[in-house]
Amino acid sequence: MRIAFFTDTFYPQVNGVSNTLRYLSLYLRQNGVEHVFFAPEYGFESEECAGLPVVRYRGVCPPIYPDCRLVFPPHARLTAQLADFEPDLVHIVTEAGIGFSGLMAARELGFPVLMSYHTNFDQYLTHYGLPHLKQVLWSYLRWFHSFALLNLAPSWNTLRELECRNMSHLALWPRGISTERFSPSLRSEARRASLGGTGKTVYLYVGRVSAEKGLDVLLQSLPSFNSEHGDETVFWVTGDGPYRLQLENAGFSNLVLTGEKRGTELAEIYASADVFVFPSGTETFGNVVLEAMASGLPVICTDSGGVTDYTAHAQNAMVTRYGNAEDLTRALRAMLNPTLRETLRKGALQTAAGMNWENVFNGLMEHYARILVGAETMQRTVKGA
Repeated sequence: MRIAFFTDTFYPQVNGVSNTLRYLSLYLRQNGVEHVFFAPEYGFESEECAGLPVVRYRGVCPPIYPDCRLVFPPHARLTAQLADFEPDLVHIVTEAGIGFSGLMAARELGFPVLMSYHTNFDQYLTHYGLPHLKQVLWSYLRWFHSFALLNLAPSWNTLRELECRNMSHLALWPRGISTERFSPSLRSEARRASLGGTGKTVYLYVGRVSAEKGLDVLLQSLPSFNSEHGDETVFWVTGDGPYRLQLENAGFSNLVLTGEKRGTELAEIYASADVFVFPSGTETFGNVVLEAMASGLPVICTDSGGVTDYTAHAQNAMVTRYGNAEDLTRALRAMLNPTLRETLRKGALQTAAGMNWENVFNGLMEHYARILVGAETMQRTVKGA
């Protein structure tokens, strides 16, 4: 089997999509499946890029999301490169410039197309002051995904939302976690000390530092929480993005911005914290929550989005009402209880242990196989007619 992927986000940019594609590439290489990624050029590489079969195109940095790249590859060049690779299947990962260009090329060449849905851009529009564009966006997404023989959603929550939006040919493709990469064994007292965590309860957020991740709600909750517990706690924010300035200007002495971290350093930060705080309600899955669970952290999350697929209140997480600062404050206070943290920690580790990448990608390969069988049947029918 030969598979061509088209994605508007890829390593060295770090996010849930690029992480998933990196693990997928490793799985495909281990199983002898030839593949190639058509992706943006970022102007630098990272260690995660090593060994990835990728064709890159230069683009521009959109003002609303400057760490991304908006790319529309030359049609003739991309089509020729796709034809030279001769894939059995084209997997469109994203719906922007490269995804659109890949769709056009695949249709022109007659390759079967499968798509996956990863990002709730309609919810992002609200946070960026563009809610009036939601209907236009959904009209485009329905049109775009109508060309797929199968559309894969990362969670049941997201799949149901797509059903409500009249998207068809839907199936589930969840996410997994590497319990070798993320583990409680990586806890480091030196790391805690370097980030002001010695003798304190450490709350951690990991992800893009932006409004759609609910960090405004966290800021709203901190004055009340810190008035009682500011001296005994510290909040680490790991990541980067446009909301960083608001955090820096908030004036909280127990708020530490680590910037973006990768590899072993990131895994150590996870394992060295005491509580994971993730107030986002816009996730289609929430990979960082699963990374935190695998690292042995009790989790505070919301009752919205893809995280609801695998979080259960008082079992493996404290689930709060999305967008409710008072509810988040109560959860922050509750997590000062070591007994509660240990209960949720055990539940989190058990959840992570049952969500390995091998099973996730085996399921994806079954989707691929069904698509190819269907495409072959369709071709035989057309030829017979």
